[in-house]
Amino acid sequence: MPLGHDSKKTHEIIPRLQGECVDPQIVAVAGAAGTAIVSAMATDGWQRARDGVVALWQRFRPESAEAIHEDFEENRRVLVGALQAGDEHTRAALVAAWNGYLLGLLVAQPHAIDDLRQLNAVLEQQNTSGPRPSLNMTAHASGNGQVFQAGRDQKITQS
Repeated sequence: MPLGHDSKKTHEIIPRLQGECVDPQIVAVAGAAGTAIVSAMATDGWQRARDGVVALWQRFRPESAEAIHEDFEENRRVLVGALQAGDEHTRAALVAAWNGYLLGLLVAQPHAIDDLRQLNAVLEQQNTSGPRPSLNMTAHASGNGQVFQAGRDQKITQS
């Protein structure tokens, strides 16, 4: 459930799964799109993402379109504040929440999967089309000192 979210609204947006076996393809598409949507919330193209999400709801769950619009706006405010504070946990929580929204949509309306794939493709392109961040690292070691640097994940094992 998104941060600051009204649980009554959640029940309107996410249908109960009631022990159903969910197609792994639906889970994968919802997961990829949820990540792309939250990533887009933190970019200059956030309005395009919001409009795409709301259009998807208007088409397949019109009774919940206004609630999803409000949630997107609120989640974006929360995300921007969290990222400014260096809080990646909130970002991860929002991704999980949007994965749930989208999974609920696809369980209730499986024929929405192609529209969600299309939205995901647009958002992924938008999220990767901006300038790439640069990384410069400098290190100095002396004596028996060691330096380990990485621009991403690094695993060091020493015996």
